[in-house]
Amino acid sequence: MLSTDESAAAPPAPESESDTAEPQKRNSGRTGPTSAIGRAIAARNATRHGMCSKTLILDNESEEDWLELLAAWKNDYGQPAETTLLYTFVVKTAQSEWFRLRAQREYDLFFALQQGRPMFSWQLEQRKDHDLAMRYKTAAERSFQREYRLLEQHYKNHCKPDESETDETEADDKGPPLVFVNNETGEIMDCAGNLYPPPPGYVSTPIIPGKYGPKHPPNWKPPEKKKKSKRK
Repeated sequence: MLSTDESAAAPPAPESESDTAEPQKRNSGRTGPTSAIGRAIAARNATRHGMCSKTLILDNESEEDWLELLAAWKNDYGQPAETTLLYTFVVKTAQSEWFRLRAQREYDLFFALQQGRPMFSWQLEQRKDHDLAMRYKTAAERSFQREYRLLEQHYKNHCKPDESETDETEADDKGPPLVFVNNETGEIMDCAGNLYPPPPGYVSTPIIPGKYGPKHPPNWKPPEKKKKSKRK
């Protein structure tokens, strides 16, 4: 008969093949979907409102609305080519506005579900939901403003035509500026000294030296002088 010390020092019995195969058998078949479509569907299992989701188009959104929004942004910036850096800025700005509109819809939906009840009558859970929706909306608006500023800065520095060149071209098309008009004859003189005939239907207004009309309107009265009070 073995003593207590000898029995405690004895090595444990090796695990059988059936014991090691049991956990593997339990874990088999739980690896999740393997295809790209299946993983995309499984990624939306925990989606409640989509405010934290980076998915461009959710189940309750339309791809046509997204393409229409993107086309409007590309049209405003001259339909940039997909290989240009401007196109990247335009797409990022359009995506940020798409997420901003999503947050605004969720915020409006929350108020619609309250059925016009004033805020002071809300329960604690309703106030928490309102604050959460407000934070999501504010974050989306800030993200859109940031992307829009970057787009405008890039467009102004690298893509927008120089306004000075445009003004010079328009000035050349219109000719030299007109600087003098003779009221008696109607002749027009430009800065180069060239005379032009009066426009059709011009009515001359002769100038009579020394006669300029009344100095003030007939109903005008001079302001009254304030009398100084004498201190005794």
